[in-house]
Amino acid sequence: MTPPQDIREPLDRFLAVFRDELSVDDTTEFYCNHRDEEGDTFLRLETHVSPKLSRVVIEEYAIRGKMRGTVIMALPRPEIDVPIFFFQLGGIGDRSIAVLDISPTARDIDYTPLIPVYEKYRDQLGLEPTKAAWLQTICSPYLLHCNYAELDTGLFMDAMDAYVQVWLEHYYRPASAIAGDSRAPVISNAIYKFKYQLHHHDPAYGIFARAWGKPAADAFVELECGDDPAYLAPEQLESKVKPWQNRELNVLWAEDAQLLAEASSDPTALRDVVEPAVAGAGLGIVTPEVLEQYGSPA
Repeated sequence: MTPPQDIREPLDRFLAVFRDELSVDDTTEFYCNHRDEEGDTFLRLETHVSPKLSRVVIEEYAIRGKMRGTVIMALPRPEIDVPIFFFQLGGIGDRSIAVLDISPTARDIDYTPLIPVYEKYRDQLGLEPTKAAWLQTICSPYLLHCNYAELDTGLFMDAMDAYVQVWLEHYYRPASAIAGDSRAPVISNAIYKFKYQLHHHDPAYGIFARAWGKPAADAFVELECGDDPAYLAPEQLESKVKPWQNRELNVLWAEDAQLLAEASSDPTALRDVVEPAVAGAGLGIVTPEVLEQYGSPA
């Protein structure tokens, strides 16, 4: 586990190489904390923008004074063909949770530059392929993931440095606008799927809502994911919907689309129509808009 005094180190490393790309005119800072007998539950969040990114999210958090960690997400504008940079490092005691990936937004991304970097750090860190099914739906095959196990966090930060360089040199800097391109809806859908899966499987929102109150936790989600395509906090803290997911096609359903489908005369038949069509179009999540487009038999 990264010692608390060093927890900002990966954030500082990232900013050291990327700060010149960020707008100095569009930044946001957010801080919220609740202290009880167990300790502090806080989040310190910064957001930035760049010409090719709708939001760069940089976070430092603590939960009940025990778990601490950091998160970095670089989320592209939907009209720009650049993958998502995704990093998390934290944990409790000698157990770390860590995520590092260049997550795809298009099906044809060439991962050739990343493969040797992935293989080097996978072997040095002794990491196995992730068993987290939800991460598999949004991450690349070159995800480095540690789920509450012992980890050389210094080496993991070195891996982050290497991934950042690959992302900058091979994806971010060469990226171009694709307005009007047929890939634009695919990229927008992939960004939304990333945001949706992240918040449906990360317990942070529920923890923060119970610690700070729902309005403050909703503000945290808005700051992270409010840009187009926007994911907004749920109206209710706990969902009662058992999500649909077609693992073979890697297609899942957003709750609002699923509720619409469940109200149809034959939900099973509707799924049989929608899911192959959505997968064939290169999309990964069924939203109400996608359901309206693909919800009728050909």
